[in-house]
Amino acid sequence: MINKLAIVAIALVLTGLASQSSAAEERVVSKYTSTARAKSITFKEYTGAGPGGFEGLFPGLGGYQLLHLSGDERSWINVRYGKNTADLYATTMKEGTGAFPHKENDVVEWRGVEKDGRFTPYAIIYRLAGYDEERRLHKTRLIVIKLDKEKSAVIGHAEGAKEDAEAKQIADRLRPR
Repeated sequence: MINKLAIVAIALVLTGLASQSSAAEERVVSKYTSTARAKSITFKEYTGAGPGGFEGLFPGLGGYQLLHLSGDERSWINVRYGKNTADLYATTMKEGTGAFPHKENDVVEWRGVEKDGRFTPYAIIYRLAGYDEERRLHKTRLIVIKLDKEKSAVIGHAEGAKEDAEAKQIADRLRPR
């Protein structure tokens, strides 16, 4: 009897370890790409689109590409998957801060799941800046975009002292289970 109980206990322990091991293989991670002009696939400047008007196509992850657009002192990212592009201008400007929201730097954070060496992104996060004329301040916030091929969409923003953790929380709610 004791031997059978010991065998059952060992089997349960091994089953628990195996399930922990497979869960440990899947991790939520961040990876980073750049929208620096030198990293572009294509880049066009437009003289009639206001100061600094341009359109740059940049490599992304998981089959996505980023279209960084600028005109009239505003800039934003549209998401391309295959031949389809999600136009995120209106929602980005709505989530933006201050006058003339624009992409603040070249960094784009990709949130995703890494399993067996393969990264599958489900969201991107990038910094948008604007000028608060009322308080005469330069303000920034992190914009969060849900990746869903041609249906990709801006789903929120985070700002303040804990903005990085908050933006990741917004993004991670989208994590496929």
